[in-house]
Amino acid sequence: MDKVTEPRRRGFLGDYDKPLFWSTAIVTLLIVALGVASPDTLKAAASSAQGFLSNQFGWAYILAITTYVGIGLWIGFSRYGDLKLGQSGDKPEFSTFTWISMLFSCGIGVGFLLWGVAEPLYHYMQTPYMAEPGTPEAIPVALQITSLHWGLHTWMGYCIVGLCIAFPAFRYGKPMNIGIALYGLLGERTETSIWARLLDLVGAVATIGGVATVLGLGVISIDYGVNHIFGIETGSMGKIVIIAVLAIMYSLSAVSGLKRGVAYLSTLNVCIVIAFGIFILLAGDTNTILRYFVTGIGNYLGNLLPMTFWADPLQASGWINWWTIFYWLIVISWSPFVGGFVARISRGRTLREFILFAVLLPTLCSMLWFSIIGGSAIGIEAAGEVKIFEAVQANLGSGIYILLESFPFSGLLSVVVFCSMIIFLITSADSACFFVAMQMSKGAYEPTFGMKVTWGIFTGLLAIVLLLSGGLKAVQTASIVAGSPFAIGIGFMVWSLLKSLKTEYDKEHLAEIDEEVGRERARQQHKEQSVAI
Repeated sequence: MDKVTEPRRRGFLGDYDKPLFWSTAIVTLLIVALGVASPDTLKAAASSAQGFLSNQFGWAYILAITTYVGIGLWIGFSRYGDLKLGQSGDKPEFSTFTWISMLFSCGIGVGFLLWGVAEPLYHYMQTPYMAEPGTPEAIPVALQITSLHWGLHTWMGYCIVGLCIAFPAFRYGKPMNIGIALYGLLGERTETSIWARLLDLVGAVATIGGVATVLGLGVISIDYGVNHIFGIETGSMGKIVIIAVLAIMYSLSAVSGLKRGVAYLSTLNVCIVIAFGIFILLAGDTNTILRYFVTGIGNYLGNLLPMTFWADPLQASGWINWWTIFYWLIVISWSPFVGGFVARISRGRTLREFILFAVLLPTLCSMLWFSIIGGSAIGIEAAGEVKIFEAVQANLGSGIYILLESFPFSGLLSVVVFCSMIIFLITSADSACFFVAMQMSKGAYEPTFGMKVTWGIFTGLLAIVLLLSGGLKAVQTASIVAGSPFAIGIGFMVWSLLKSLKTEYDKEHLAEIDEEVGRERARQQHKEQSVAI
């Protein structure tokens, strides 16, 4: 076993990075302490920071995410596409289906269930451009805006970070921490560089903020599901209990290891979600939904550039701050743990395969999902059968449960959604805690039991404080504040990756030339020997 992958077993936490561990813990505890001592202060500070970032630098985040999309696509389909995440003989650790399932489960699946109804409805009822709100013309616009937020930009935002970490880690046999992504720029100085260490710290704090957001958003849906299915009203104490139970479950899952906990749960849940989506498609207005999907592909591709670069110069409504810019900040905030976890499970994949299956295929799946769930919800809302949008405005987590009331077996389907949400939350938090534990354990691919449990508790505690101190708004804004500095780091990571790719391509190309020259010499010698005989 490689020394990097060998678990370090010294003590409860193992052989860990003490400066990084304690600096991250102190920052986290300071946030928790502020939330307990003065929740209104935390809420006000987070809201103020979010407003400043969105208003002053929204245009920069739009350009940054779009640039990463362009570079990522170019890498996948350029001469570098055949390079592997690892050595030439490395084979993938997981099957393609399990690998893709794990991609969806490390943060994205929760959003699919929570926003599948809510976001298309918001864009239908409050359409920002290209159509009048609430009209038939607004339906395809609403779906294409949703595809923008859950398509190429989101998946590439995560996966470009994954590439930056995975390539030097697997290619050069280095520890899998965020700072190693600067190897192309710093070389062997990376592990001691102050810049790499700073990147590790920002990434770890952003990860904890991101997974706390996942838990906070998920608890909203679970809380509504408990009331909807079991008729139980939960207050603040109920939310604390929900998070505590989830923390125990995702800690146990993390302890069980990738090949058992996350892999099994992810594969099971993706199969459940696929079956659920097929049922909604067939039980609903199948023809109309499929027309939405096909039309949506054309609308998305045709309007991708105008939607991507629309920055609302006059800022008349503030829509872009609370939607597109907010999404890009969430992507940046979550990219350390989603990208880092994707990196961990992607050994042996070529760069072209990575872009195809970790970016393009999930983008297409996202468009299909929102066409089925969102298109069904809009159709019911437009027909006036059920006021789903009114319910969503009152409680974001209610959307999918209200939608299911219009379908056969609604009670059973509600239980399925409820269980699926819990599994997605477990796998999301599990993957995040696993990645943070890797960072603290000096990039070890298999952190110790104690390290995983420690950060599981930290994450649950932060989620509780954020919820109690300001609900969804505080969770959202805290995540933005935590993740925003990482936007600068990604730029240097991509620069470093490009340098590493050129170096490795040149090595392989020269090796191929030398091999061909060697074969030609051998043929020539054989020919000369034949003539001599």
